[in-house]
Amino acid sequence: MITSPSFYRTIHKPEASKAMKFSKVIVRLIKRHTVKVIVCSALFILLFTSFLMMGTDASGNSPAAVTNDEQVITVRTGDTLWEIARQFTDSKHDIRYVVYLIKDRNELHSAEIKSGQKLIIPNI
Repeated sequence: MITSPSFYRTIHKPEASKAMKFSKVIVRLIKRHTVKVIVCSALFILLFTSFLMMGTDASGNSPAAVTNDEQVITVRTGDTLWEIARQFTDSKHDIRYVVYLIKDRNELHSAEIKSGQKLIIPNI
């Protein structure tokens, strides 16, 4: 039996390319999971922006202005908060508490200080 080419085309559908199949699968998945995609995207954006908004040690915060009963010193090479606290306290106060007061007054997040840095020593 001889068939015409038009008959052959009606029986056999042309194969879709792999890219077309893949894109149809993606579209179907997106349609099926739209709400999940939106929620996950919103959570990612929320987490990302919250990390950006966190304060760091390098933030521009500066301590309040110096009052009359406080002293301002410049840190020299080799100085530590412990040594500075020892210089400005008497035997009545615990050195650890004085170090805490200096860190709190200068809004320091760690005990690390640098040469040339200005520190405000509160009245102890």
